Amino acid sequence: MNRVNVTGRRAFNLLMALSILGGGMLFQEAKADPHGYGVNGRQCRQQKRIANGIQSGSLTGKEAYRLSKQQVRLNRRERQMRADGGGLSWAERARLEKQQNQLSKNIHEQKHDEQTR
Repeated sequence: MNRVNVTGRRAFNLLMALSILGGGMLFQEAKADPHGYGVNGRQCRQQKRIANGIQSGSLTGKEAYRLSKQQVRLNRRERQMRADGGGLSWAERARLEKQQNQLSKNIHEQKHDEQTR
């Protein structure tokens, strides 16, 4: 593969990650409580961690894209759980927290795996 293709693919991956992050952050910031506690606040903080990783270069475009997709899936699961109008049950909240813990671990591992842009 020539150098132009690799650079183009990286730029595309970065663009996709930023667009997913940007759209998700706009939706989540409107719903998050002002103190950043709870499910929505944590999702916002994790999206910001991914964005900071992109800016600092500690996340490659591909890593950021994968992590962003995980965050989007988690956001979708939360919306589905809340769809009944009754909020989150304790079991649903615990399930989301477990999934958020795993995503947080994934973000940390990817940011510290010595891969750079």
